[in-house]
Amino acid sequence: YDRSDSVEEKKLRFSNASWLNVPKVIVSDQKKANDEALIHLNAGADGIWFEVLQAVEPNKFLNKIELSACSLFFSSKDEMQLNLVADFIESKSINEKITGAFFLGENKNIINRKTWRNFHTQGIIVNKNEDVVDEIVDSLLTTVDRVERLMKEKFSADEAFRSIAFSISVNADFFLSIAKIRALKNLWITLQEAYEIRNPIPAFIHGHSQPWIKENFQPHGSMLKQTTAGMACAMSGCNAITVEPESFDNKMMSRIARNTVLMLREESHLAKVNDPLAGSFYVDALTHQIAGEAWKRFQQR
Repeated sequence: YDRSDSVEEKKLRFSNASWLNVPKVIVSDQKKANDEALIHLNAGADGIWFEVLQAVEPNKFLNKIELSACSLFFSSKDEMQLNLVADFIESKSINEKITGAFFLGENKNIINRKTWRNFHTQGIIVNKNEDVVDEIVDSLLTTVDRVERLMKEKFSADEAFRSIAFSISVNADFFLSIAKIRALKNLWITLQEAYEIRNPIPAFIHGHSQPWIKENFQPHGSMLKQTTAGMACAMSGCNAITVEPESFDNKMMSRIARNTVLMLREESHLAKVNDPLAGSFYVDALTHQIAGEAWKRFQQR
């Protein structure tokens, strides 16, 4: 790992541009999940993150959703359910148009769909750890495992890397969350260079923040934390952001969570700046400290 970045390399790693506002919908009741997804999409969301908790019939919870007009993310601990979703999408002949990612719990298997050029079929869930360096190391090790397995399935190294996306959690530690994501983006490029990829691509990062319930800060503690977490995701260059409501059964809380990300983009204008943290010595130093230690541990594995 080399911290001497050129201007172009920094743009590749940290380009902010805009991001996707992707509310989370839990699929335990397919009709309810479909209704919630349509409400979000009609109210300004750019896509939906469906967390599949049961056996599904994709035509039910994806009913009336224009699949190629939004970004769709699917997570499940059951590989079969994600393959059912993939089969449904392919039956619509839109697998070349759809965008988003699959995230398979425990990161064990692969969803082998080579022709999905705009969709990340190999989503990697970054497992939370008290040591953020270990979070990154585990993610890099999983990436290498995925790439090697895909290359055995006749993927090129470039195709394998393009199929990968990361879903990473953000907590109340604003600067550490930012540096963690930026360090992962750094090492993603370094890893592609190790595979001799001539034109490395930026990492696709889905940042998400879970509710934060602290009795002393109620009733608005979670909203304040989620705003800070959303800013961390935006300023670190995430491609998609999910802010979870304090309660999924509370319509107002779901609306607040969705609109938090909208306001950061449309009213705070964070997406207007390519790299809001450019020139921050502290963030840059923390990023390189984390990335350097993560690369060292990764090489020792």
